[in-house]
Amino acid sequence: MYDVKEGTFNSAQSTNKNMPAKNMESRNYSSDDMDNNKKNVDVEAECVATPQRPAEGDSRQNILQNGTKPAIGTQVFATLVMALLQVSAGTALAFSGITLPQLTDPQTNDLFLNQTQTAFFGSLGHLGGTVGCCVSGPLLVKLGRRVTLLVTLPITVASWLSLALSPTVWLLLTSRTILGITVGITISTTYLYTLEIAYKDVRGTLSGIISLARIAGFLFVSSLGVSKLDWRQMGFVCCGVSALPFFSLIFLPNSPRWLVTQGRLSEAQKALVFFRGKHYDSEPELQDMTQHISNVDRKTDNLWQQVRLLFEPTTAHMVLLLTVLTFLVTMNGSFAITSYLVPIFQAAEVSLDPYTSAIIFSIVRIFGTLVHLCVIDRLGRKPLITISYFLCSLCMAAYGVYLYMHKTGNASGMGWIPLTTAMIFNFFIGIGQPAFSVMNGELLPTSCRSIGTSALSLSLNVGAFIASYTYPMTVEALGEHGTFWLFSGANATITFVSVVALPETRGRSLEEITGNQLNNREQTIEL
Repeated sequence: MYDVKEGTFNSAQSTNKNMPAKNMESRNYSSDDMDNNKKNVDVEAECVATPQRPAEGDSRQNILQNGTKPAIGTQVFATLVMALLQVSAGTALAFSGITLPQLTDPQTNDLFLNQTQTAFFGSLGHLGGTVGCCVSGPLLVKLGRRVTLLVTLPITVASWLSLALSPTVWLLLTSRTILGITVGITISTTYLYTLEIAYKDVRGTLSGIISLARIAGFLFVSSLGVSKLDWRQMGFVCCGVSALPFFSLIFLPNSPRWLVTQGRLSEAQKALVFFRGKHYDSEPELQDMTQHISNVDRKTDNLWQQVRLLFEPTTAHMVLLLTVLTFLVTMNGSFAITSYLVPIFQAAEVSLDPYTSAIIFSIVRIFGTLVHLCVIDRLGRKPLITISYFLCSLCMAAYGVYLYMHKTGNASGMGWIPLTTAMIFNFFIGIGQPAFSVMNGELLPTSCRSIGTSALSLSLNVGAFIASYTYPMTVEALGEHGTFWLFSGANATITFVSVVALPETRGRSLEEITGNQLNNREQTIEL
């Protein structure tokens, strides 16, 4: 691992340390006699004329005075490439909720799924995502974010082709599982890459674009459901969408923070110049990264070393908190509703066509995510999470009340309630859930962010699989109204835990967020 103490990036500090000695030398020299005054003036003039490399704080101050800010064009380009990958992931996640009515139609001349196969088809994507998270950890540490995506993308395309051409149910389910594996890798990797290349003032907005793109994938599949396409044709269309970002991905550099963990500082410097622009002084940012890594006692280019770092007191309590919140997010109803969207609207007997309702459902979430983009870097992450999930809790409670009244025959003239509450719920999920994705990466140190993000994604996919697979069983045991009241309780718990335990990260660099955790363990424990 690169030793910062011997690196070239401490030249500013060493220069500053030498300057007081020069000044003292000048003062001693001038006190000898009057004849040496001229020599002293010459020496001081020489010191002033010699270009000195400013310290980190001085460099940043000069940048602010000159009005030079990092370019965002290349950051936006990289984010849009990641967004295309998220669109592909969104189509995979929403595919089952839109195509299940065709696959469970007894009159179909194509493949037919029984009740058990239906539960697997709706949940195997999340189960595959669980495997994908386990695989992504070693890949992210060893290969980096960009190469991991380049390896995963062809497998995603092949999985879609296999699904669309499946002659048997078992191949259909197998293809769905492999697709889930690649989606699990893609979602965590794209978020991580965007988080690490974004400048601190736009990090929340750019990360929000990733969430918006995944919802756009939901909307795209919902739109296909209204068309005359069958599920096989939808699979071919989704396959084409998945192949789009490959060539753009080739032109992007690796994440500079991953390069620093590998000791490849010259490449990290070039990557920062690519993302910040050649007129911006990115050296202070690189110094922060190298200093952060130097504060870690162990090497960070090894998988098991990063795993050990997760269990150190400086990070363990935060990992535990994020894991609990991530699991609760999967139990709040958003994943189950997405997996069984059309059947849920059919059961509630909404006033609109279920497929049209599914399109509106996705559009509303897009609007919520657009609001998220506008306010996350102004209001902060924590207020968005607490307010959004509190209102989601009320919506799920109201939906459950309607379903209870519908069951007892007292819901006459109230057909507008399920669609309205579902739309409000999805609107605030679009605002609050992307903030969780941002904070999951921000609150983990660079030294173990690769494996930490994979662990949180593992928790997300395990919870999503449980929520999706057990939804039919939960409905049978608690009734539809009891299931939605359970969702309401999960949202209320998220709100409470977020208010009590989550810190705010707005406007701080990744190294600033986690730097105090590495340098001051007592302060971290108090947080």
